[in-house]
Amino acid sequence: MDNTTEMEIKLSASKESLKKLLDSSLLKAAMVPDSLQEKELENYYYDTASYKLFHEGIAYRIRKSDAGYVATIKTDDASQSGFSERKEYNVPVEEAAPTLEGFAELGFAGDLKKLLAEEELQVLFKVLVKRQIRLLQITPETLLEMAIDKGNIIVGKNKEKIEEIEFEIVNGTKGDLFEFVAALAADIPLFIEPRSKFKRGIDLLSNGGDYADIEEKGVKIDRTGNVETEFKKLIYYDIGVILEAQNALRDTAGLEDADRILLNRVKRLRAVVNFIKPLIEQKDYEYFHNLLVEIVDPLQQLYVLKRFMRQWDKVYKKTGTILKNNVLTERLEERRLEIMQTIKNQIESGLYACGMFKMLAWTENSHWQGAEFIQLEQFSLCRFRDWHKKLLEFEFSNEMLEEENAREMRKIIEVMVLVRRSIKIGTLDKQSFAYMKDLYRHLKVLNFDIYGHKDIIAFLHGSNSRVLYRDAGLLLGWRLSEMPGAWRKEKKSWARLLSALKNKTKD
Repeated sequence: MDNTTEMEIKLSASKESLKKLLDSSLLKAAMVPDSLQEKELENYYYDTASYKLFHEGIAYRIRKSDAGYVATIKTDDASQSGFSERKEYNVPVEEAAPTLEGFAELGFAGDLKKLLAEEELQVLFKVLVKRQIRLLQITPETLLEMAIDKGNIIVGKNKEKIEEIEFEIVNGTKGDLFEFVAALAADIPLFIEPRSKFKRGIDLLSNGGDYADIEEKGVKIDRTGNVETEFKKLIYYDIGVILEAQNALRDTAGLEDADRILLNRVKRLRAVVNFIKPLIEQKDYEYFHNLLVEIVDPLQQLYVLKRFMRQWDKVYKKTGTILKNNVLTERLEERRLEIMQTIKNQIESGLYACGMFKMLAWTENSHWQGAEFIQLEQFSLCRFRDWHKKLLEFEFSNEMLEEENAREMRKIIEVMVLVRRSIKIGTLDKQSFAYMKDLYRHLKVLNFDIYGHKDIIAFLHGSNSRVLYRDAGLLLGWRLSEMPGAWRKEKKSWARLLSALKNKTKD
């Protein structure tokens, strides 16, 4: 490994989880004897008044330790899934005063003097931490440095606490690192820290940073690139988004909105796994498909329940003063809390983190079947044509789409819509794809707002409440009254898409 390249995972954990981590047999077995060190580090981060370095993706730091002063330049953090891989250049200095000399000799390609254009570097903020360092031999090939940092980012009178765990590769592979973190996360709730200390300091300066509103920048896909290489980029990106979004669910306020924060993000990854099924081993497909289904199900239940609650609220309000003792609302609220608790238990059990890091390890270590010479665009167009043929097999019965068929059609279209949005490749033109998205919307109405009578009846289980039966009957009646209109909209939307699909099949 290039000694100028820093490769690490940055995590956070509660005090209880950190204690559990340090007591874990896995960690103790991997620890190199007598490798424990403790340091106090004083870090100063610099930039110009106009943030020229920051805008170029460069962090400039001077660190004071017992060994003296070191000036460091780090290039733009290529962070995905909590894993960062970036260049780092270190130059010893006499004091806490920035220098522009010595970095070029280490391989830094930039011209700092030209970049700064005579602007002076100034201290933006300081970071004070106490660091514990352990060396971990996790495999014969891979040695890690584990650093536990506790301290503060200080910007004027403002502070932000630091409690981080870093696993940095000294020698070895990313796949081994991911496997090790996955094994830890199976027993200990771990969360990625997506921001570097520099980025956290910048956010503190600007009062930024909110996990609930995650900015998704997307990932650049090369249409002419190898299908394995490009889809692995997409998997990395989607897992990173999921792990980062998970941070918003660490408290009750986040759990309230778990479906909005995570559902489509996990579905997108599941769609990718379904899409690449012909290229991966069956056992891998089944493992990751089942894992993602386990994560999706409670999120989907919460999403459907919220639609359910909005629907019942509309029906209830239309009754005016006729109804009293709104028992169904109480039952729905109880169920909402139960689902939120299930999601919380999944997170605390490590299901999300463990599963995602296992998938990252597989992404690093796996070899896809026959993918070496297949172009992304070539494979994707073939797969979309396969899905189109599946859609053409659906038939209407008595001018309507049966509930089971509506569910299966929605699942197929969901894969195509989500994957196409990610890779920007498809066999349908823009207008025809709009027909598909419109049909997807109508199918969700059918699936979640019209069908699903069993879901309503399930709320009656074990109850002798006549009021509850009354409420359920009203909602069922309302759904039945809405059914003909929903069918018409879905049929019209399907007819437009069907025509487009048949034309493409002829091509």
